[in-house]
Amino acid sequence: MTGKHTGPLPRLGWRAAVGGFIAGLALLAMPFAGAAADDARHWAATWATASKTITPFDAPLPAINDTTIRQVVRISMGGSQFRVWLTNEFGTAPLNVGEARLARRDADSAVRAGTDRQLTFGGQASVAIPPGARVVSDPVELFAPHLSDLVVSLHLPDDISMSESPVSYHVRALQTNYLADGNQAAAMDLEMPTTVPSWFYLSAIDVGRDRPVAVIAAFGDSITDGDQTQPEPVDQNARYTNFLAEYILRSNDLHPNGYRYATVVNLGISGNQVGSDFLGESAQARLNRDVLTQTGVTHVIVLEGINDIGLPVLLGAPAGASAAQLIAAHQQIAARAHVAGLTTIGLTLPPSGASFLPGYGMGAVEEARQGLNAWMRSSDAYDIVVDIDAVLRDRDDATLMRGALSADGLHPNAAGYREMAKAIYVALSDRPNRSR
Repeated sequence: MTGKHTGPLPRLGWRAAVGGFIAGLALLAMPFAGAAADDARHWAATWATASKTITPFDAPLPAINDTTIRQVVRISMGGSQFRVWLTNEFGTAPLNVGEARLARRDADSAVRAGTDRQLTFGGQASVAIPPGARVVSDPVELFAPHLSDLVVSLHLPDDISMSESPVSYHVRALQTNYLADGNQAAAMDLEMPTTVPSWFYLSAIDVGRDRPVAVIAAFGDSITDGDQTQPEPVDQNARYTNFLAEYILRSNDLHPNGYRYATVVNLGISGNQVGSDFLGESAQARLNRDVLTQTGVTHVIVLEGINDIGLPVLLGAPAGASAAQLIAAHQQIAARAHVAGLTTIGLTLPPSGASFLPGYGMGAVEEARQGLNAWMRSSDAYDIVVDIDAVLRDRDDATLMRGALSADGLHPNAAGYREMAKAIYVALSDRPNRSR
């Protein structure tokens, strides 16, 4: 038994799966189920992002010199104890952080009164992050409910703009973040801030629990990242991972691998490829750093490959990756995740035939996409397969994404991302435990 979920979304199964939603709605107002601030014996990533460094295709970096960066994140699972991971993983020189703070968000760049907490690192208020490294803060007590916004404020005293050390950041946060002059890390609201669309030097936030929970890491490209073309719904938290976290935390009947609850973290990078390095490191290259290091990770969702077959053609190459090349890359990712003890969930590639980008959806691209999808449906490489192609494709033309679910022919819109989340939720509900 492979426990795969393939084919169209089972409507009766979905209705049954969400039958517990009404009874579970109160969970959204609760910080946790059984977590205790003075007994957080288990840590789980409740938010995370994958970093890269700048490429020629990215917008210029903002000036950062004696600057406060205030960054907003939507956590999945709440609690009463948190710790924050900062990163300098692409840097070649130490990164000095003069002050770091965690708070709940009020509105815009303001934090909620009474929630501001200073972060320390081994008891120290400042920290120098070595090149290529991450650091984790000491735990702080702070109540935050499920699916709420936290704010991380960092004061960077040095002139990052003049440094030759590469910046570690997540380009497309789809979230408004803020820069302000000087050290305003402890300010209730920032004076004269400017906005930025990226997360800088911020890697993850863990929540403390009194018992283990499942941690589901979503690994992929722009579809996982949440792209919806322009104008994009910035600050709407309309990624499929946001919807999946919502469904899990609202329901009383999902028990991934015997865990009562699960967090969902998003490790997508727009433009990512499974086998080639172009707009950053390939999925194979970044699997260990971005997925296997997440605190408490138990599951990985993999959606990769469309850029391997479409991006080269877009840039003038005669052809992109073949189905055989994509399959070989996916086999490696699934095998390495299994070695780490993770439950693996593979997603088929949705149609891209209506994309405005030349090269996506053309003959050879479609042939490779269909070849990878056929292999995923029949192979035992992944523990669970969710047929996102079947969920999103047009009923009359299998090369196209359904219009009501499509943003631009390549990426789903918010409704499409919600359908993806439903299908993944059903697959986890139908088969919560690995058979390996």
